[in-house]
Amino acid sequence: MPSSFANLCFGFTFTFVALLLSTTSCLAFTFTSRQPVVRGNTACFASNSRRHVIASIISGGAAFTISTNASAEEGRTGVEVATKSPIIELFKNFLPNDESGLDSATEIDNSLDSISWDKPKKRGLNPEQMADAINDGLREREWFVTGMGLPELYSDNFSFSDPQVSLVGYEQYCRQVRRLFDQKTARCELICCSATAPDTITVLWRNSGRVNIGPVGVTLKPYVVTTKLKMDPNDGNLVVSQVDEFASDGAGLLLYQIPILRPLAGAPAPSVDVLRQQCDFYTCKLKS
Repeated sequence: MPSSFANLCFGFTFTFVALLLSTTSCLAFTFTSRQPVVRGNTACFASNSRRHVIASIISGGAAFTISTNASAEEGRTGVEVATKSPIIELFKNFLPNDESGLDSATEIDNSLDSISWDKPKKRGLNPEQMADAINDGLREREWFVTGMGLPELYSDNFSFSDPQVSLVGYEQYCRQVRRLFDQKTARCELICCSATAPDTITVLWRNSGRVNIGPVGVTLKPYVVTTKLKMDPNDGNLVVSQVDEFASDGAGLLLYQIPILRPLAGAPAPSVDVLRQQCDFYTCKLKS
């Protein structure tokens, strides 16, 4: 069996098992109670709604796959990746610990090797100047999906967190992003980037395209992400942390994979032009 095909099967098998366990865990309570049951960090709402059941399946599977990609990177580079579910933590122990064990959908390219990760830092920017630098850089490089970041703006103590994983290190973050998103289709379309507090840059952006999850990839239903970048006054106001927040719609994501069922998936985020018209640029929040 060719190694690439074997790796695909390997990744798909563990994803499927994780999905099955996540589903079983939730379904055990779905039809016996109407109260939310918390398992780890996941609430399984006991309801006979098929949409809730599908959402439980997808959220468990997507979190597992994203986190297992991070876990493989941890083995390769020594990056400490914290997963946010006991089941993810369990299954990451069965993953290969180098790039040769990854599936072909997440092959590493060399594009990020052109970046000087140790270049001199641009310390001393005030929040408005930092917001301008982040704004201009994201419009040109879209590093939230391409990984083509600007290390001169980020502290060596940088940390990242989203609903699935957290990790430390700006280069490591950029490399994870590069592996996760399909570079031919993924987009980070900037809606707003403003200094919203003395130490905070808020970025509102539209995420779309495909991600390298599973053997065939997953097409994202376009959605809006709020990113909070914290500046460290003790390190020349460099960006020291990033927290991404977004609403999860597992059922909609599943339905969106089948074109004929997309009308049932709910409306995707509007175009970035429409979103900009709806945005308060002082707060980077969409107006009701």
